[in-house]
Amino acid sequence: MNKIIRIARKRAVLFAFMLGFSLLLAGVASASDLTASEFELMSEAADAYLSSGKSPNITAQDLFNVLNDGDSGNDPLVLSVRSASQYAKGHIASAINIAWRAVAKQENLAKLPKNRQIVVYCYTGHTGSQVTALLNILGYDAINLKFGMTAWTLNTDIAPGRYQEVKDGKDYPYVTGDEPGSW
Repeated sequence: MNKIIRIARKRAVLFAFMLGFSLLLAGVASASDLTASEFELMSEAADAYLSSGKSPNITAQDLFNVLNDGDSGNDPLVLSVRSASQYAKGHIASAINIAWRAVAKQENLAKLPKNRQIVVYCYTGHTGSQVTALLNILGYDAINLKFGMTAWTLNTDIAPGRYQEVKDGKDYPYVTGDEPGSW
């Protein structure tokens, strides 16, 4: 009986989190619109993931090695969260595509395995890391491809948005120590 109660509680937590997160993601609700119990369930799920000690990223080299080690039994599901047009231009072999804004939809979550690692990737790794956090909070075993497609290929048609020190790098002032500092 305790097992049934635990399973029911996990499903309730998952449902409450998915509902709350979906409303937040869609812009229909804000955090202040959630009930105290919904907010608590979401906080518990987030804390469990964030305190797990699990590494949030995998390097392109490590993913390449796993996908090419001759053992398909350890291959993760590879999930591109880029646009359909970018996916069509080029993607990692065996990757499925679900645009990041659609990942939390029930029909898309149903496509993802709960018993197999999921490697999430986008263009640069930023959006992929957010989707990875979401999936982990929902109970999936997800990991982000560090630097996304820009780490997988040098082809800028397939992997636009690569960091360019001359264009993107700045030398703004910073503060050292354990105090916030001020301008």
